[in-house]
Amino acid sequence: MSKLRDPRLPSQSLPYFIALLLLALASLGLSASSYFPEFFHTFTPKVGGWSEYHIQDARGETADLTFAIVSEENGAYWMELRTAQGSEKAVVAFLIKGDPTDDANVLKIRAKDSSGPALEMDRSTLEKLKRDGHEVFGGQALPIGPTVGKLQPLPDEVIKVGRDSLKCRHIKVIGPNGQDAEVWLNDEVIPFGVVKLVSGSEQVVLKDFGKRAKAELKGPFTPLVVQ
Repeated sequence: MSKLRDPRLPSQSLPYFIALLLLALASLGLSASSYFPEFFHTFTPKVGGWSEYHIQDARGETADLTFAIVSEENGAYWMELRTAQGSEKAVVAFLIKGDPTDDANVLKIRAKDSSGPALEMDRSTLEKLKRDGHEVFGGQALPIGPTVGKLQPLPDEVIKVGRDSLKCRHIKVIGPNGQDAEVWLNDEVIPFGVVKLVSGSEQVVLKDFGKRAKAELKGPFTPLVVQ
C-alpha cells in the first residue's frame, strides 16, 4: 500500500454524497473521474464557460455543483469542480483531454483543503494510487439517472434560467435496466449542455451559467509524492 508523504492529509471519513466525496478526493489525491457525478450529457469545453447546478440524488441528498473551464494547457483544459452542501465546500481542478467522466482523459488533479497545501497529482501518481488500492471514503458518486441508453426525441421546450430563456432539445433516455430520464439540452451551457435532467426523484437543474469563469484554486502547487 502506498504511503502519502504529506502528514497533513486528513484521515477521517466523509459523508457519502457526491459533494463530500470530492472533499475526500481533495484530501487523499485519489484517482480521477469516478468522483464526478455522472449523468447523461454532451461535452463541449470552452475557456471561461461555467454552469452551476442543484442536484438531488436517489437518497434525497442535495448539493450545488459548479463546473468551470478556467484555462487551456497544450490542448487540454483545466476544469474546476466546485461543490457546496450546507457549510461544506470544496474545489478540485482537473486537467482533462476529453470527457472527464472517462478516467483516461484526466491528466492531472489539483486540490486544496483548508489546512493543507495546494497539491498537484499527475497521471503517473494517479495510476500508482489506483494500482495500490486506495479507495475513496464512503464509496463512489452515484449516477443520476441512466448515463447511456436508447434516445427518444421529444418536442423542444423553452426553459427559463435566471433572466435567460433557453430553447432546449428535449429527449428521453431509456436505460438498459429499464430506468429512464428526461433531459433538456442547450449548447450555450458549458461544458455539459444540460439545462435540466429528471429521473424519478433524481434531478439535475441548472441554476445559472456564464462565460467568464476565473480560477479559484491558486498555486504554487506542491506535487503529491507517493512511496
